Amino acid sequence: MLYSSKQAQASFHAELYNLIPQNHILRQINEVVSFSFIHEMVQASYCVYYGRPATEPELLFRLLFLQTMYDLSDERVISDTQVNLAYKWFLGLNPEDTLPDPSQLSRFRNHRLGASRVEDLLKEIVKQCIDKGLIKSKSVILDSTHTLASTQKQKPLQVLQQAAKRLFRAVSKKHPKLEKKLPKAPKLEKDQPDAEKIMLRYLAELGETVETLLPDHEGAISEKVSIAKQIVEDERLLANKGVMSAIDPDARFGWKSNTKSFYGFKEHLAMVEGEEIITALEVTGGNEDDGKQLSKLLRHTLDSGVEVDILKADTAYSGKDNLAELKSKDILAVIPLNPIVHHGGPKQEGFEYNKDADFVICPAGEHSVRKAIQGSKTSGHSRSLVFFFDVEKCKTCPFQEGCYKPGAKSKTFSVRLLADQYKEHIEFEATDEFKAHMKLRPTIEHKNAELKRYLGLTRAKYRGLFRMRIQAFLTAFTANAKRMIKLINKMQPAS
Repeated sequence: MLYSSKQAQASFHAELYNLIPQNHILRQINEVVSFSFIHEMVQASYCVYYGRPATEPELLFRLLFLQTMYDLSDERVISDTQVNLAYKWFLGLNPEDTLPDPSQLSRFRNHRLGASRVEDLLKEIVKQCIDKGLIKSKSVILDSTHTLASTQKQKPLQVLQQAAKRLFRAVSKKHPKLEKKLPKAPKLEKDQPDAEKIMLRYLAELGETVETLLPDHEGAISEKVSIAKQIVEDERLLANKGVMSAIDPDARFGWKSNTKSFYGFKEHLAMVEGEEIITALEVTGGNEDDGKQLSKLLRHTLDSGVEVDILKADTAYSGKDNLAELKSKDILAVIPLNPIVHHGGPKQEGFEYNKDADFVICPAGEHSVRKAIQGSKTSGHSRSLVFFFDVEKCKTCPFQEGCYKPGAKSKTFSVRLLADQYKEHIEFEATDEFKAHMKLRPTIEHKNAELKRYLGLTRAKYRGLFRMRIQAFLTAFTANAKRMIKLINKMQPAS
């Protein structure tokens, strides 16, 4: 049951708050940023008439803000706030007041904030920036950064064994009488060649049995059943290219460069260039293509009320569909072209180019080993950029049907270089205007560094894409709130 916000009663100990400096960052944020919107945002997730009185949503959201701003755990933010005058003042409590149990933060984050439209957090803070006249630039920069998963990647057999163990244990704990009806895990010999396939069949059988015995399963059992299904249905699992963790099946393997990789998630950002306010955010697995996010990021930015005349990004966003969309919206595309994004010839389904590593990834998750340009130099439209794959891996690939012809000596992926279709953009790339714009594009790297170094986005605090989205949007909200203070301070006349 949700009650309206209440002001803290006056306390003799409130005099202690005079010790907090007037220029303290939390005093400034409290004065500039409105947090009252959270009450309306989450009220649909509360029962109006029944249940125990709920802890004030704004109080819990302010705690999550402190947690993100100072990169603290649920337990640490509660224990620190209990003895930190600035934190407690920011929450609107008296010095002697008690704080909620740390478990309430998790419930509020997942079942209240997460059950609502968590992306509305970003829309709200951008709206406040616009209302205060802080956003004047009409140039937006796109880029992505990555976050490491909160679990280690595993081999397929380990994934299958752990998923089966977790599901079996969850059912046995809640329904001990059903334990004897569950299929027992097979005993595997050391280095057994077909061990993965045996465990895959067992996990599928275990999941089907649980659903038959408990058709109305919920809670932890539902979560484990869902993970088991996701693992069983992952065609790339046995090729070691799909699900790599039974604990966090949403995390994926991605590339930062030709030699550096990571395991986790990607945050795709849109940021106003001059004011460095984040206007849009998309969270995906680490293997997702950056260029596919342009349309969503641009739409969310425009929907938030930000005007866009110029869009800057790297080569990953230079697909012809992206350029066509920007041209249709009369937005100047400051994006360097790369031959791979021209998509001039017929495209093979499932093959994707990774701009950071400069190779093509096939549907099985293998990447090309080398590339070459073929065709006549005098006729640019007929030349092709050809990527070569390791044919020995193709011979044993489960996806070879329709992709690799048995007995073939090579497997390639070709893209025609249609320079003529992009003549106007290529000419623009050679201008001083384009070069001047590109010099300012790296400013978004500073924002990525801030999110990771100071606001805890280097590693996921929780597991799963659902919780990763909550963490990312809370981080973006906090970064924008801090930026608002800097922008307002710059607007103040020097004393």
